[in-house]
Amino acid sequence: MYIFTGKCTHRYAVPGTLLVRRMISSSEVATALRPFYFAVHPDLFGRYPQQRQVNEDSLKLLSAHLESLLTQKRILPSTPRALPFYIRASNAPQDRGTFNLIKVPLERTVDAKLVLRRILESCNLPTEYVDKMPATKPSSTATSSSGSPYEEGFQQQQQHQSFYYKKRSEYNFGKEEEDADDSAPFEKEFDLFQFRIKKVRENETLMKWLRKHVVTAAVRTKAVQELQEEVEKLREDVTKRLGLREIIYDCGWNVEHFRGCLKSLEKLAELHPGALDGLKDRTVVFAAFTGVSLEGNVMLFTGDVQRNWLELIKTIDKHDSYLRKLPAYEFALSQVLRNIRIGRRKFMPKAQAMAYASHLRKITTALLDYLGKSKFPKSWPTDLSKFELVVESEAGPLMVSPTGQLIVPATCPGSLLVDFLTNHLEEALEKQSSYDRQKHIERDLHARCVAQFRLLSLTKDDSVTPDRMIECLEKLLAQGGPAGRGQLELADLNLTITTYYSVLTDGTVCIPWDWKQ
Repeated sequence: MYIFTGKCTHRYAVPGTLLVRRMISSSEVATALRPFYFAVHPDLFGRYPQQRQVNEDSLKLLSAHLESLLTQKRILPSTPRALPFYIRASNAPQDRGTFNLIKVPLERTVDAKLVLRRILESCNLPTEYVDKMPATKPSSTATSSSGSPYEEGFQQQQQHQSFYYKKRSEYNFGKEEEDADDSAPFEKEFDLFQFRIKKVRENETLMKWLRKHVVTAAVRTKAVQELQEEVEKLREDVTKRLGLREIIYDCGWNVEHFRGCLKSLEKLAELHPGALDGLKDRTVVFAAFTGVSLEGNVMLFTGDVQRNWLELIKTIDKHDSYLRKLPAYEFALSQVLRNIRIGRRKFMPKAQAMAYASHLRKITTALLDYLGKSKFPKSWPTDLSKFELVVESEAGPLMVSPTGQLIVPATCPGSLLVDFLTNHLEEALEKQSSYDRQKHIERDLHARCVAQFRLLSLTKDDSVTPDRMIECLEKLLAQGGPAGRGQLELADLNLTITTYYSVLTDGTVCIPWDWKQ
């Protein structure tokens, strides 16, 4: 005899036992994992393709795992023991491009509640909702001792399942899985996961990929044209109404999101007609933070509420005061470092003037402390004006950029900075010279590609350096002219050179710079 508690119950038949289990619904899972999805959703990493791709692939595997648990009460043999996800290091504007790689464990159990708890705990997210879920422990009319018929039967069932999945894994992967108690299986599983993705990409040629997706791109491009015309008209109206120089959208989201930002700014002007006078003759940029950029543009974070925008606009004079001080701070640093040029990274994320002023002060102080105890190396030229130094945030790199700029973090100690410059001045000059030659070649190839393939636009990600862009464009031009027999079909499309294949919601076609022929 069985007892049913409703449609959300699941039963196992074991001799001498009455077992009732409550199934967790998909809506409960979605609610429990909502904070997790907000932290790792690929749309939050639009400007960071590597992190976006990892999170997107991991979410697909997680979704399949959870679906199997809820509908079949089984663990897929292909499911890794842990999934990689990138999360932002913090929400501070200066840390927008800094991420932490976490390993989300997937418990080898059919207890969905435990799986959900482990996922949230791995990201330091609250588990109150999961803890309030009804327990899925069995109830029995038979004996409840540790040696009950139910427990023996269930253990046998789990052993059979483990053996079954192990054999399936051997069949699928050609090698034995690690024991269930293995505490560090991530590297093996993740390597296999990455290997599969790599093989798919290696076998994907540009011609083959375009044939499968060019129609989708054309349909999306045409569908969004009307919306783009509406957004352009709205942009002109808001620009004229507020007396702005221009409005720029630099967020990575689609055109619908841009329209929402414009309407929010328009609504703010209606509610506070005199409060936006500080924006006259300025450029407004919808971006990833709220503040004033190094170029003097007013940056409005698209995720902020209107009140935060209003507070910035009201205190814009304070930000402008820091902006006016920047030339003096840069000159002081240049004088300390023998007239070295202080530049801005050619592909760096936008930064706030207030934060940048603080970074310049820190690095100048560090160098003065060094000079109070020592001297610059004798191997240095007496004048460093040939070189260009870029100061970035505390979490920035210490490197020579592909363009020949010397990139240093604001917290770099004076001794470490001097040692770095000593060892990399020659490399910086070589890369500068190479970039000066390549940028002219790139511009020429860019113009030829737009004309030859009749592209609506041709852009690239910041991660694509001139040498990579040149290699990509030369290969494209070698494929011939407009679409035809054996030629690429790119006419009337917006093309972006990046590190992955994709068709965006607005129809933009993204292809990797190192695409296969």
